[in-house]
Amino acid sequence: MSSDNATPRRVLVWTALLFSVATFAVSWWHWWTFQYGTFDLAFYVQSLWLALHGKWMVSLLNVPLMGNHAEPIVFLLTPFFAICPHPMLFVAVQTLALASMPFTAWRIGLELKLERKAALLLALATVLTPATFSIGVYEFHPEALAAPLLLLLIEARLAGRYRWFWVWFVAVLAVKENMAPLLVMYCGVFAFLERKREGSWQLAWNVWPAVMAVAWLLIYSKVISPSFNAGNVDYLQLYGHLGNSPGDIIHKFFTEPHRVLNSLRGALLQGNMLPALLLPFLLLPLLRPHWLLIASPLLAQHLLSWRYSEWSLGAHYPAPFIALFWVAAAESLTKFRRQNYIAFAVLIACGVAHFFVGAVRGVIREVPGLSAMLEEREWKAQMISEIPPDASVTASLGFLSHLAKRENIISLHHILKGLKTLSIAAYTPPPPGDAVMIDYADVLTFNAVAGYYHPWSHLDATHSIPSSDRLLNDYLRQAQWVVTSRNSVSLLRRGTPPPLPPLAGEPIKIDERTTLTSMQITARLPGAWRIRTTWKFTGERLRYPWMILVLSDGKKLYPIIKGICVAEAGEGQFTEEWDVLFPNWMPAGYYSAFAEFYDGNLAVWEKKRPPEDQTFMFTLIQLTEGEIKPGDFTPPASGKK
Repeated sequence: MSSDNATPRRVLVWTALLFSVATFAVSWWHWWTFQYGTFDLAFYVQSLWLALHGKWMVSLLNVPLMGNHAEPIVFLLTPFFAICPHPMLFVAVQTLALASMPFTAWRIGLELKLERKAALLLALATVLTPATFSIGVYEFHPEALAAPLLLLLIEARLAGRYRWFWVWFVAVLAVKENMAPLLVMYCGVFAFLERKREGSWQLAWNVWPAVMAVAWLLIYSKVISPSFNAGNVDYLQLYGHLGNSPGDIIHKFFTEPHRVLNSLRGALLQGNMLPALLLPFLLLPLLRPHWLLIASPLLAQHLLSWRYSEWSLGAHYPAPFIALFWVAAAESLTKFRRQNYIAFAVLIACGVAHFFVGAVRGVIREVPGLSAMLEEREWKAQMISEIPPDASVTASLGFLSHLAKRENIISLHHILKGLKTLSIAAYTPPPPGDAVMIDYADVLTFNAVAGYYHPWSHLDATHSIPSSDRLLNDYLRQAQWVVTSRNSVSLLRRGTPPPLPPLAGEPIKIDERTTLTSMQITARLPGAWRIRTTWKFTGERLRYPWMILVLSDGKKLYPIIKGICVAEAGEGQFTEEWDVLFPNWMPAGYYSAFAEFYDGNLAVWEKKRPPEDQTFMFTLIQLTEGEIKPGDFTPPASGKK
């Protein structure tokens, strides 16, 4: 290896290594502590696990892998998953793919005749820009692979390596169906830019690749999607504000252009994706507008959607733009004399940008709560271990990827929403399986902004949908359950519940059909309590009270959420027990304890949560006073209360 290449290679290797370690460490921590907030990783884990068992229908979305998106590239991971069937294998592959970008970018810089130092500095920006780290720690999605694959495709074209060009072209197509229009635009733009080249060149590098991309898009839209999706995921609803059908959207683009303009204005003013992509590159991509034109099909797809995540940093959507905008910046840099200074400024801008956008700020904010998350992780993992590996399960988003290696698993957010994915069509869940695991503190499952968790609502002039609490109750009432509740997590397993004798108490009426007949602390340790409540429901339930335990040391309130009380109960009398583990973020001391019952559905929807806001409180009960020592589970001495 020449000395000219040794130093850049060492810098690239160390940068890629540091990026990989940091990204995978954060990703592992988020997964290990049940912080993942979508079903993406679980969907791909279940897809390949089923494929290895000769099955294709993925219960999480009720479609095969190719019925959600056209992502055949995922099947390349099958042999690796067979050897190492761990969910984080997907994230590891994604991390390594992103970490490869500086090497490809370095070679592209040399192909563009950048100064060597400038090429090296600019190459490092591919992983230092906030968008890359944000994508890297956002679970797993095949679209993240578009960034490194597009760079490899562009490098192959610059270097004139035709066979590799086709390898990477097909790989990009296999990432997701929306790569096809991007590649058609890529070929079209370069066909124009290279219009003076001979016809054979145009056919080889522009025409035939564009024909293949168009053919794949037609196969997906006319064959794959209609056959495998069957209306279970309705992506057209993302553009329902623009029209009722593709034809209607095109018609209204000309007759009611304000719809498109308003959508673009909202995405540009409220979202941060474009600034987060352009500003770290010092706006250099704007000097090469043909790359913006190439990106325009994907930009239109995301900026015209009503979904906030499509035009904001945080999900996988910016991945293709990282590659395209970086190449545009590199080409722009070739026009400047002081390339090294500008490239260094880009690198500094990428670093500074982390203070304003991206995932780094969120990771820093997590640091004070690491101990609490570690503590929660221990007992949550113990609860998950009680679910047999062959059991059919319904679970909150944070648990899905831990439970995905099974034939039947359902995301709780589908039950709560009551609608098919991205649709206004009613979702009819299959009968309840063997276990249901609910984390009522999971704000991404009980998410009002995304529409997963909602009160009784009108969908349109003629259709309405019950509240999420009612939908959950309807789902659970179909079976009998043995319930284990610990802090915010409830694990319901099929079976006949053991008899729990109700305790004497003063009845408290929540409404004309809901009565709390008794509530007592039946077991007490310094670091934990067991609380038993008895409820009586007369006729059909109208309300589904949530409970939160509020502890006060006279200076501060310490809330511990339970969630819905007896969510599985119908008419009659029901007794339940709740184990409260006092978290280590509570200092040991003397506390007053109150139980607050409230309308959790409206509290979440209206963003007026207790204990800070009492707007939707049903009743407040003073339970007891006494010493609490989090983490101390020593039984009291004999004869001592």
